[in-house]
Amino acid sequence: MNITVSLDPTYNYLIEKFVKFLCKELCIIPRSIFITEYDIKDSYGMCIDESEGNYVILIDCNRDLEKVFTTVSHEMVHVKQYMTQDLGYLLDKHKDMPYKDRWWEKEAYEKAVPLLEKFTKVI
Repeated sequence: MNITVSLDPTYNYLIEKFVKFLCKELCIIPRSIFITEYDIKDSYGMCIDESEGNYVILIDCNRDLEKVFTTVSHEMVHVKQYMTQDLGYLLDKHKDMPYKDRWWEKEAYEKAVPLLEKFTKVI
């Protein structure tokens, strides 16, 4: 698995370590993950299924470190959903579904903080 983190150099290594931890916790082995900073209108992060097993995660880094890590965790749950639950198909099929009603968003919100808390106990 290839992980590339292009954020603030002071915590790139820790985010890379966190992503490896998340992959283990979520039981996934993506081919590659590229995490970079991006100013996303009305969103803190975004996961893009670039191609089979290759994912790009865009993060709004204009927030405190805890929120950046929570967003990485949230988006990694989406990586798991792409890999194991065909999230791409669901996004296409239910694109008109209100954001709050999307089960995949509920799952990502529910798991993000507990995964971060578990990581902080490990390091």
